[in-house]
Amino acid sequence: MTLIINAGSSSLKFKLFNEKLAVINDGIVEKIGLDGSFVIFGGLPAAKQGKKQPIKIENHEQALKLVFSLLKKVGMPVGKIKKVGHRIVHGGSEFVKPTLLNKKVVQALAKYNKLAPLHNPAALLCVRASLKLLPKAKQIACFDTMFYKTLPDFAFRYALPEKIYKKFGLRKYGFHGLSHEYVAGQAAKKLNLLLAKINLITCHLGSGCSITAIKNGKAIDTSMGFTPLEGLMMGTRCGDIDPALGLFLVKNGLTPEKVDSMFNNESGWLGVSGFKDLRDILTGAGYNVAGYKVGRSFSEKEKASCKLALRMFVYRVKKYIGAYAAVLGKVDAIVFTAGIGERNADVRKLIMRGLLIKTRVLVVPTNEELQIAKSI
Repeated sequence: MTLIINAGSSSLKFKLFNEKLAVINDGIVEKIGLDGSFVIFGGLPAAKQGKKQPIKIENHEQALKLVFSLLKKVGMPVGKIKKVGHRIVHGGSEFVKPTLLNKKVVQALAKYNKLAPLHNPAALLCVRASLKLLPKAKQIACFDTMFYKTLPDFAFRYALPEKIYKKFGLRKYGFHGLSHEYVAGQAAKKLNLLLAKINLITCHLGSGCSITAIKNGKAIDTSMGFTPLEGLMMGTRCGDIDPALGLFLVKNGLTPEKVDSMFNNESGWLGVSGFKDLRDILTGAGYNVAGYKVGRSFSEKEKASCKLALRMFVYRVKKYIGAYAAVLGKVDAIVFTAGIGERNADVRKLIMRGLLIKTRVLVVPTNEELQIAKSI
């Protein structure tokens, strides 16, 4: 059996696969370290399957121990897990393929925590706990940055002095790579084309958003950069801005830490509209979101802010699609994935409206865990 662990900043998803890569159990622990934490576990008795169970979870190590406890409770032979795959967001230029984990590698990975502070530390907590809980299993890391090892230098380099680039590794790394790689393979199947001969623009749109240009099955550019902050406007991240803005704010009294927190945690849709869930923004802008109720009314000011946030988001997605279409020349399909990309037809229509690119539009549910399982 193969266990895949996908740690987010405050969540832990897992999937347990058999030898044929069929899912035999899965679940998620949400709101780790926050009020209202809960677990949804696929292996519960039928009457409770898929139901939220409130439970206090302080950290990712505790969450992983809970997962193992629940697996044992429903009779899963945890001792027969041969491989454990871990999703790690940032591997830098050092880790560009699936990597066997040990204490030395974990120590080397810790230096990337500062580049992906919301995700890497949580993932490494899970790795350390998993090494203790399953000492005989092979523990293998797969990185969101792996898919972007094929970016050409003219795409990944920033126009900075070469000595600074080399000293600090200041280049575009790209993220959400496991998702983009998976949906590219699925799109090729849907189009009945060889992956090695397909050109795609893949749009991973969730609370974090990125777009990737894929030429002949390989990534040649992507919207996220040195960190996941670059690129599209997101739930709380500002995306592309004039880099002088950060310097201006520091010179005018804000600390670097405050600016960093503002750009990552207080900007994006939240900064413009006051809401970080796009479903709230769509509702405030006058759209009906199936199965979602806000439970409150919007003031005229909030409605205007929601409309602006939505227009800004759609506009920036369109710009990236247009730019990548120009780079690729031929586009076999534009692929939408992740929570917003998969589930919201209104957002997809707004993005595609007025685009001069005449191509297929595909909706492909992402499956990072299966991509990891295939890779290890």
